[in-house]
Amino acid sequence: MSDGTIYPHVEQEIFKDNPFPGREMRAVTLPDFDKFYNQLPQPYWAGHDDALACYRKTWEIAYRNILSPKAGTGFVSPFIDTAFNGDLFMWDSSFILMFARYGKSAFDFQGTLDNFYAKQHNDGFISRQLNEETGAERFERHDPSSTGPNVMPWCEWEYYLNFGDKERLTNIFPALFAYHRWMRSYRSWPDGSYWSSGWGCGMDNQPRCPEDCNHSFHHGFMSWVDATAQALISAQYLLKMGKEIAAAYDLSDLDKEVKALTGYLNEKMWNEELGIYTDRFRDGSLSNVITVAGFWPILAGVVDEYRLGRMMDLLD
Repeated sequence: MSDGTIYPHVEQEIFKDNPFPGREMRAVTLPDFDKFYNQLPQPYWAGHDDALACYRKTWEIAYRNILSPKAGTGFVSPFIDTAFNGDLFMWDSSFILMFARYGKSAFDFQGTLDNFYAKQHNDGFISRQLNEETGAERFERHDPSSTGPNVMPWCEWEYYLNFGDKERLTNIFPALFAYHRWMRSYRSWPDGSYWSSGWGCGMDNQPRCPEDCNHSFHHGFMSWVDATAQALISAQYLLKMGKEIAAAYDLSDLDKEVKALTGYLNEKMWNEELGIYTDRFRDGSLSNVITVAGFWPILAGVVDEYRLGRMMDLLD
């Protein structure tokens, strides 16, 4: 686990010992599905009954995977199960919540991420994979595949744009800030770029590493384009959150990192020959593997018109 030291900003992370002040572990009792479904936004699309049936089926699957935390797990909130192997995943959960947030009137899906914040270590680390039966983390924190991708700030900011829940934003900000700083301390190279692994980046079937390393579990001594762009996106959203809640932190290092990573992506990871951003090897050369990871800089908003056109040509 950690060495016991309380690092900056984690001491203000309310989930550590008291998840949401004054509240105990939350459980949920759901109504039957019809009542649940009737609380959801209802689409109207004449002549597209199949699409409407698909919409209902999607929520039915979500409904079947809503679980309450079990005693002794350290989980604090009911959650939507990742529905893969009995574990809760940081990456999968964040993406599920991108659509599930629209069901807030029926269930507080966003509370799923509270279980990750509740498991934060004293040094800011949050495991990417938690067992739902025991609450156990699946990786030691310095395993190359132990955490990531860092997309929770993106997910939380999108939720805030929908619901304007400033209390939640205030509560979760310290956890996300401390996690970002942990990632910078333990997942970046001396030049400021970031690394991951196949499992850590959530795309373990992509052969991106050199042939002499295991692409599922090793960083390959590469600068990973998705991890670097995600760190940039995280810093961008943390700056927005901090401004929104008037956070009493010095955020100047985030502002510097935004500028540095923007420059790094555009100056050192753009592959002119391929027309996309690619991973960078430790000798400074660029990978010739075209991967969806190379589109993350678009989400960061740092791609100029010419490069965006080249990337759209690839999609076409």
